Amino acid sequence: MAEPVLVSQTDSSEINPRPIEGASTETSHTRPFEGFIYLRKEWIDQEDNIDRVTFNTTKSHENLPADWTKTETFVMMPQWGSVPLKRTWIVRLPTHFEGQDKYLFHYFFQVFYSNSEDRVSNTFSQLVVPHNFEFIDHSGEMLFVRLHWSIGNWSYPQDTELEADGIEWGSESSICNAPYRSNDRLFQSGRFLSMKRLAIPRRFRGLIWAPKGSEVKYCFHLIKYKPDANEDLWDNNFGKDYCITI
Repeated sequence: MAEPVLVSQTDSSEINPRPIEGASTETSHTRPFEGFIYLRKEWIDQEDNIDRVTFNTTKSHENLPADWTKTETFVMMPQWGSVPLKRTWIVRLPTHFEGQDKYLFHYFFQVFYSNSEDRVSNTFSQLVVPHNFEFIDHSGEMLFVRLHWSIGNWSYPQDTELEADGIEWGSESSICNAPYRSNDRLFQSGRFLSMKRLAIPRRFRGLIWAPKGSEVKYCFHLIKYKPDANEDLWDNNFGKDYCITI
């Protein structure tokens, strides 16, 4: 095997100002909150004459070794103009692996040089686990509550819709329909009528998945129902955002 090279995994991107446009939203019509998460992985060149770097990954059940016969390989994207040169890849991971909501995510980097030589890094493994988030609506006016979050320092923002206690997942009023009917006033009106029967304060809950030990930055995007046009609000801890270690 080729000699391992040192790997940098530092998330050094600038803080994202949290625009809703471009944020990744994942929901599902199957099990609640089943879908995908996104991780930003980074390599920093520490040598000259590197032609390309690949990101190689596989998954396994908890406490089982990696099965590298099922490896997925991706060429990392150079961030031209960065010194030293940074290369990044956005990894899409499922929330469940073969029916389990906890699993191991394995990966390594392979460096290819212009002289046709190559080297591989050490192998890394991370345990992907679910984590519950909750928002309490004391006003009873919120139609949607979205968790706006990112693993690391806003390196790749994502949105997860939270569901109100008392609304059945998969029902006509469920937030699992929101990505496809978010601008449908009939859907919004029906959901608001369904929510009027729920006691106040209302609890909105949701799950996200992240590697154990990850720092998650987050805030809440709130949609208040209005007959003519909904009102957008933010709960971002007075501009400081919230932070938790999974």
